[in-house]
Amino acid sequence: MKKIIALILVAFTFLGCGENIEFNTPTFQGNKDGNLWKANSFRANVNGLGVLTIVGSDNFETVTLQVNNTDLIVHDITETASSGSLLDFDGVLFSSNNFPDPSVQVFPASGMIDLLEVNIEEGYVSGEFFFNAFNSSGLSSVNINKGVFHRVPLVGFVVDSGGSVDTACASAESVTAATLVNFNGTPPGDANFSNVCNAYRIALETQKTTCGDPDNSIQTIINGLDCM
Repeated sequence: MKKIIALILVAFTFLGCGENIEFNTPTFQGNKDGNLWKANSFRANVNGLGVLTIVGSDNFETVTLQVNNTDLIVHDITETASSGSLLDFDGVLFSSNNFPDPSVQVFPASGMIDLLEVNIEEGYVSGEFFFNAFNSSGLSSVNINKGVFHRVPLVGFVVDSGGSVDTACASAESVTAATLVNFNGTPPGDANFSNVCNAYRIALETQKTTCGDPDNSIQTIINGLDCM
């Protein structure tokens, strides 16, 4: 029964992807709680273990999709290592890996990521997605449906005699370093401070997603930012 319900959700969600969506090439967008959400920056990478991560941001919120392989199938994010998440402007993370509080919903979070293209040679990925996600308490949620990522640039990895070597982390660290220079040079009272601060926060989030954060140092910096 669970699988039947999931298939019905996939049919209704993916067939409606083209409705009320402003579609461009390339693009990363969807409907968040019924309103159009559209990233103005996006990227993807495949690490040495084959995990595909796709990140999009509108400078205020960041949506991250992750699947544990690049098979061109519909990935059920409720029963695998795949996931969907949204980091909001206040730094609250809504993830499909979080469980809802029973007072809110008795069913777990749900979602699908349908990989349609993973073109390593030309460097892009395309697909469709939807998910609902909860914050850490399980009391608040967001829903993103009719999601589309089309020809999102893929940060490649080089291959040598030792196998695949992921270079996305080095790229992410370079972006963080560049945005930190701008952040340090822009005082809080500056009219452009909010945009500069959010750019730095997004760069940190991307670095965390791409490189990991074993000592939680990146998250500590993010938590200390006040971009208002």
